[in-house]
Amino acid sequence: MIELKHVSKVFETAGGRVEALKDISLTIPDGDVYGIIGMSGAGKSTLIKVLTGVHMADEGEIFVNGEKKVFRNPNESAHAGIACVYQELNIEKLLSVTDNIFINKWKKKGLLLDYDAMHQQAAEVMKSLGQDIDPRKAAGTFGMGVQQMIEIAKAVLVDARVIIMDEPTSSLGEKEVEQLMKTCRELKSRGISILFVSHKLEELFELCDRVTVMRGG
Repeated sequence: MIELKHVSKVFETAGGRVEALKDISLTIPDGDVYGIIGMSGAGKSTLIKVLTGVHMADEGEIFVNGEKKVFRNPNESAHAGIACVYQELNIEKLLSVTDNIFINKWKKKGLLLDYDAMHQQAAEVMKSLGQDIDPRKAAGTFGMGVQQMIEIAKAVLVDARVIIMDEPTSSLGEKEVEQLMKTCRELKSRGISILFVSHKLEELFELCDRVTVMRGG
């Protein structure tokens, strides 16, 4: 479970002082799909960046399973079990699906990379996300839906307990959206929480257990 208590974030700009987050308190229970909606400039992106350690909150506290956390960088957030699938996917299209999933988390056999084990695990985690594909193929040979699942597979691989999805359906077709919804429900059944950030009300009503509307921070 993740709790934010009275979190605020202020940016100093050429135009003056901007309060991006103003006294935000919310609780994301284990195994919940929690929706966040709001217009551009509402504070959604800043909230994501505070949770993922890109920005530090100026005020307030963050708790993970009752333990107070201070995220000074994304590594500390990831270590606490928080992962994010951004709208702009972080995919190396010329590398294989396996390489994308295991990048910086390589499995080794002696001094060499254990590609047999990595290919097998990559295939298994992708299949669990509804994608029965050959992980040896370059990630760029697949469409946006599969590439998004590769990003989710990275989070599953490191045992993330909360996965933030930032406008995840913005570049997906109808069938890909259906698969994403199915995947979110499957992750929920495993006790993984989803923070689902979207502009699309119909998706929030279909998928989310609760929704928070943000406006002006």
